Amino acid sequence: MGISGSQENSEKKPVVLIVGGGYGGIQCAKLLDKNGQFFVILIDRKSYFLHNVAALRASVEQDFARKIITPYDRLLTHGCVVQAEVISISNDSIQVHGRNEPIYFDYLIIATGSSYAFPGKIAETDITKAIDLYNNIQEKIKQSQQILIIGGGAVGVELAGEIATDFPNKDVTLVHSQKTLLQPKIFKEKLYINLQEQLEKLNVKIILNDRIQLPDNQHVNYIEGKHTYITQNSQINITADLTFFCTGARVNNRSLLNSPLKSKINPQTGRIIVNNYLQVDGYDNIFAIGDISDKEDKFAFLANYQAEYVAKIIPLIENKKLYPKEYEVHVNPTILLSIGRNGGVGQLPNKNGMIIGKLISKYLKSKDMFASRYRLAMNYCCQNQSENQSAYLNRLDSVRSVLSFTEQDAQDLLRGLPAKELELDQDFI
Repeated sequence: MGISGSQENSEKKPVVLIVGGGYGGIQCAKLLDKNGQFFVILIDRKSYFLHNVAALRASVEQDFARKIITPYDRLLTHGCVVQAEVISISNDSIQVHGRNEPIYFDYLIIATGSSYAFPGKIAETDITKAIDLYNNIQEKIKQSQQILIIGGGAVGVELAGEIATDFPNKDVTLVHSQKTLLQPKIFKEKLYINLQEQLEKLNVKIILNDRIQLPDNQHVNYIEGKHTYITQNSQINITADLTFFCTGARVNNRSLLNSPLKSKINPQTGRIIVNNYLQVDGYDNIFAIGDISDKEDKFAFLANYQAEYVAKIIPLIENKKLYPKEYEVHVNPTILLSIGRNGGVGQLPNKNGMIIGKLISKYLKSKDMFASRYRLAMNYCCQNQSENQSAYLNRLDSVRSVLSFTEQDAQDLLRGLPAKELELDQDFI
């Protein structure tokens, strides 16, 4: 296809651009990089991978943020990771903030994911500032006595469990609009009962089937200072000096809204419609995986499965071989929740939907939150291993050749382009 349209790609390697460095993005990038047939470029507006499955532990445990916020600089052997903000995506190229010319691709994998109110996820681009934000929220939790969590989905439940486990003397209240925690009638009744019992044993006060009206101009991730709220249905007074909002994720689709791919977005979900090969409808060389894809439930392990499938199918397309069988959607309800470091509950993805309690959940997830596994996946073997921000400058010749860039353009790209300032109410991209 050619990359910039003007010069020959001397390495003769097709370019795979991956937009988004979350769970699916890093897995797909590693597998295609290892394949050796492609030049892989992973683009993310942040300088680091956030293991957000464990982000709530970083809100209470000192130095835990350093275990889950890991630089991208050792992820790939042959390709490179570029810190830049993608502002638009077309059928053959992407446009990044801070660069006038587009970057062309042979294959594109859209893995932009979703955003969530801090501390569930974070929009900060700089790794040091991101760690500081988690250190700061730890102090705010320590200094607060009455903590209100609005929203009893997975994030609200796990945040309540983390705070109540590490600070048993604090008054923690969880308000949820549904009749049960999480979404009713999705999982087995035993899971809902076990979950609520564990939280109540930690003295979390749970108010179900009720709401708290948020201010119209609410654009912050949490509210500091003493406030008194009245629930809408039961008229219960709740006083809190720290209030968290855990009320739902937002899809990162802004880069698609002013592009030809906008027509491929499901208007009900905001996600990209893909076929059974995870290709964006109408495009053989463009894929979408993870939270941005309108396919199956949204869990990190499912994003990994999708990444593995796409990393398998792209070489087959390039070599003009037959497609594999269609991607097999995982239909059985699955969840694994931690309730602090000592508890948890889950429903396994087998046909019987086996329910596991606190002991197995602690062994599988709650104790370490998979932090060591993902640290190792980023090729950082220990917590204090220092980052090397210039690691990808040795890709200079490859980037110049493959993308037909000037030396200065290649250097600018590899050093990282500045991201746009987030709008006041924007915690998503």
